[in-house]
Amino acid sequence: MKYVTEQSNSFTDRKIKLECPTELLMLKTGVFCCLLDDVLTFCWGNSSFFTTIGHSEESFCSRFHDLRQYYAKFPNEFAAIRQELEQALEEGCSDFEMTIRLPLPNGGFSWARLYGTIRKDSVTDRLILWGELAGVDALVAEKEEQERLYRQKLDYFHFMLDTYEGNVYVSDMDTYELLYLNRNSCDVLGVPAVKAVGRKCYEVIQGRTSPCPFCTNAKLTPDEFYEWEFANPVLERTFMIKNRVINWEGRRARLELSHDMYSEEYKLAKKDQERDALIRSVPGGLTRVDGRDMRTVLWYSGSFLNLIGYTKEQFEGELHSQYDYVHPDDMEHVTAVMLQARESGKSTAVESRVVTRDGAVRILMVTYSYVSGEDSWDGIPSYYSVGVDVTAERTEQARQRQALEDAFKAAQIASDAKTNFLSSMSHDIRTPMNAIIGMSVIAQANLQSPEKIQDCLNKINVSSRHLLSLINEVLDMSKIESGKIDLFAEQTSLPEMIEDVMDVFRPLAAEKRQELQVNADHVRHETVVTDQNRLQQVLVNLLSNAVKYTPEGGTVGLRVREVPSFAKDKGQYEFIVTDNGIGMSEDFIPHIFEPFSRAEESRTNQIQGTGLGMAITQNIVRMMNGTIEVKSALGTGSQFIVAVPFDLCLEAEENNEELSGLPVLVVDDDRIICESAAEILDELGMRSNWVLSGKEAVRCVVDAHEAKDDYFSVILDWKMPEMDGLQTLKVIRKKLGMDVPIIIISAYDYSDIEAEFKNAGADAFITKPLFKSKISRTFHQICQSGRSDATALPTREPHSSLEGKRVLLVEDNQLNREIAAELLTMHGFIVDTAENGRLAVEKFKVLPSGTYDCILMDIQMPVMDGYQAAEALRALDHEDAKTVPILALTANAFASDIGKAHSAGMNDHVAKPIEVDQLLETLQKWIR
Repeated sequence: MKYVTEQSNSFTDRKIKLECPTELLMLKTGVFCCLLDDVLTFCWGNSSFFTTIGHSEESFCSRFHDLRQYYAKFPNEFAAIRQELEQALEEGCSDFEMTIRLPLPNGGFSWARLYGTIRKDSVTDRLILWGELAGVDALVAEKEEQERLYRQKLDYFHFMLDTYEGNVYVSDMDTYELLYLNRNSCDVLGVPAVKAVGRKCYEVIQGRTSPCPFCTNAKLTPDEFYEWEFANPVLERTFMIKNRVINWEGRRARLELSHDMYSEEYKLAKKDQERDALIRSVPGGLTRVDGRDMRTVLWYSGSFLNLIGYTKEQFEGELHSQYDYVHPDDMEHVTAVMLQARESGKSTAVESRVVTRDGAVRILMVTYSYVSGEDSWDGIPSYYSVGVDVTAERTEQARQRQALEDAFKAAQIASDAKTNFLSSMSHDIRTPMNAIIGMSVIAQANLQSPEKIQDCLNKINVSSRHLLSLINEVLDMSKIESGKIDLFAEQTSLPEMIEDVMDVFRPLAAEKRQELQVNADHVRHETVVTDQNRLQQVLVNLLSNAVKYTPEGGTVGLRVREVPSFAKDKGQYEFIVTDNGIGMSEDFIPHIFEPFSRAEESRTNQIQGTGLGMAITQNIVRMMNGTIEVKSALGTGSQFIVAVPFDLCLEAEENNEELSGLPVLVVDDDRIICESAAEILDELGMRSNWVLSGKEAVRCVVDAHEAKDDYFSVILDWKMPEMDGLQTLKVIRKKLGMDVPIIIISAYDYSDIEAEFKNAGADAFITKPLFKSKISRTFHQICQSGRSDATALPTREPHSSLEGKRVLLVEDNQLNREIAAELLTMHGFIVDTAENGRLAVEKFKVLPSGTYDCILMDIQMPVMDGYQAAEALRALDHEDAKTVPILALTANAFASDIGKAHSAGMNDHVAKPIEVDQLLETLQKWIR
């Protein structure tokens, strides 16, 4: 372990102490960490580790500095662990597992399974062993007991063979060597065992020079005896033989039991063959019941014991051969049927239940035939019966009947749900439609009032967007139920995705004066692979519900967490949405994810929606192999926890040397945000400190200045009780001037207060949640370009001028064509139009190269649809045919439709109805 030792020495020189991660301290599984040096120096263990080995943390650490000391009484155990580590390092493996002994303080030991992982410590960049222990004492004890019982049974087995009245021999199935003969076999063969064992079985028993077909064949199995008769010409007698494959001292062997034709056993066996053939012809189990008490079973055969679920010993010892296995509720009816057989002299039948020993209930069809004492061979009147198991048939009949009932109920529920849905949708769709129609009428009546027209247009815009969201939800649910929805995996930046989501909800929350609490917790990997749009849809659905169902002045929160994942290149994330709104009743929570379901409550009936949002959310989460959990109480609020796994993307490590050791003060009234920010700063190599109020912040900054250890920067929350961020900023500037850069953080849109804060001396702004990349980028900008230019989020560059660009708009609907053309003209485009794909192709091919900068293509059109038109355009012998951008205008913005558009030769897509900003961004992307 030379490499490991060098790692250890370097680690020791730096004298960096490793500590148990907080999240592992109370884990019920024992976890410990050691350096990969020659003695496996102990670093830390969680509480379960010390409990497992019977030491307190203090006593263990004071007695043992490494695992070699701990295993002083078991040096071979330590050597075995070292050997596993060396082998893992040589093979390039990071994981291994082995069973080890754990020395206990009393001198004994316990058994455990060690799951070891070799990894580099993120702090020291050195190799360490991370071990997890699982107790296996019970398994080891069970194994030893099994071995003892096995030896005991083996001794008894040998005794039974030695005393068997017939012939017994055991031979190796591969070499045909005789391994054992009992005394009777030696007498029949006329040779002592010592002279026969080791010779070929076919030589000793049959006088052959080669194996016979019976020595090895497909009918020999370890599960049951194969019975056959054999006339031995050497011994001049016929044998009734039973063969079976057994394990004889580690060798695959054939056990043969036999009786010759002169023995009573042979004669009885022949009679048994005849009787068994007769019994086998009867299905089910046979019984003879005493006719005097109608309870005692005098004789049974066939599969009787299997039918009632008892062994012979259990039936005779526990039930005392009584009819008590019949179900108590059926006993009276069975007795009546038996009496009917006696009185009528004819066979009777009844379907009754029996209770097996393990409590299972089986259904038997039983026939009864009565024989009087005078006609009985032993003078005992009896009922002879045959029972056949019909449980499977009756169960299947019941299942089919229940399935029909369930299907009927499901159809009835679905019908009622759809009726309610149509009723609700009729109201929810008519509401925005009524607003659109009404506002249009009002606008027409007030053409001379620009203010009134502007107000009407704003309300028409809001209502139309709400109507679009209703339609999208219905279409999404239809796609999900038909199994046609797809996930489009792409590289996704979680900070950017969360920022996009919060951009939607900040104004909505501000409108209702709701407090936003947004936090990122332990997010180590910010770039993942997932369907960004669908993940965004999940968060939008949950947050929109939180805002809708939380009254004015309430609180809505979003927390993003990365939890430990033991899968390589996989990350486990939680998105937690909370609110203190109206909440849900305990009875409604199990139904929240059902389509069309909404809580029946006076406050929710006034809130518009389809009742599909949560069903869509759950289905998307499941498609991502995630889970969604809901906790809620009526009147106190709700919490939704979405847990999803993501593939991780490799992220380039930033050079943070210029930030190393710089002190930073975090000021926020939320302790969780303070701790999270401090952890990020520590990862960047900075020195962090945090306080929970503006007053404490002023005191800390002044104290640091007087101690000549000024903070490099202050991260200051905007909204805090008592002294808010603006007041704190002004006081710090008054006392210290502009020496310390101050960064303002907020969960809200700061555009309205940005100028006021900058005038007061703010240097930069960061929106919550706080991700490592945001903080790192801001500090690097402060260091490199001067504080005044620092900003957490780079402002978007405006679209470069598209004025004068010429586009061909292909749209069959006249109104849609007119709207799109007008929107494009308003932004300086020159627009040509075509009513279908064929006209577009004909127009394009006759115009010179460079005429069109882009083609906007509708998908569903008569004569020639958008896909066909795109393929035809790309196939033209025209200089621009392969290069002109073609953008799909489609109402089907699903992954399958997008893929079809790309296959047809289109460059990108724009969803209908057209969002002007999205259209311009897409055009800017493709027009050169």
